[in-house]
Amino acid sequence: MQDLIIFRYSDLIWTGLNVTIRISILSMLAGVIFGLIIALIKGSKNTILSSIGYIFTELARNTPALVGIMWFTYVFPQLFSIKIPVFWTAWMALTFQTTGYMSEVFRAGIEAIGKEQRYAAKSVGLTFYQEMKLVILPQAIRIMIPDILNQFVVVFKTSTLVSVVAVRDLMYQAHRLSSQLYQPVEIYTSVAVIYILIIFGLSILVNLIQKKYKIPGY
Repeated sequence: MQDLIIFRYSDLIWTGLNVTIRISILSMLAGVIFGLIIALIKGSKNTILSSIGYIFTELARNTPALVGIMWFTYVFPQLFSIKIPVFWTAWMALTFQTTGYMSEVFRAGIEAIGKEQRYAAKSVGLTFYQEMKLVILPQAIRIMIPDILNQFVVVFKTSTLVSVVAVRDLMYQAHRLSSQLYQPVEIYTSVAVIYILIIFGLSILVNLIQKKYKIPGY
């Protein structure tokens, strides 16, 4: 077992896995925050704001992840004449796409809450912010938990693409080892097993949480 490349070069594997996990979590957290903001904008009674929200969502959801990564890495910095580390340009691309999907998750979750509860909140004098914070979102989040966790699995899998712009994630380290040791079968198979085990574990966690927090009727 110790002769396996992933054990002999475990420091590189762990470094790459750490970067993969970090960029996935950061992209997901930002996507959740911005996704909620975009969802609220789409629900605005202001036609212009609502249209902007829907246009952003369609752009984010329909832009291929790899195209987004390349654009934010090579185009965005030139447009604004700034230098951005590739980790953060890749993060921006993943966040952009995640925000689009999460805005739809939030929109669907919010709309799933009956209008009568909104009317009741308004009747007792709650502001829009109080209505969302105290009445709508606490219920909507329980409905959205499975979709939010599933989206994290998607983000984790999509993060494999960031290696193309030299972000030193797990796939980048696999490419590096393969080019140095000329053992692509062992290296890429080992990395594939690592990804499969993590994603399988996340999928089981999603199912368990879904059963625990499932609301009857949704």
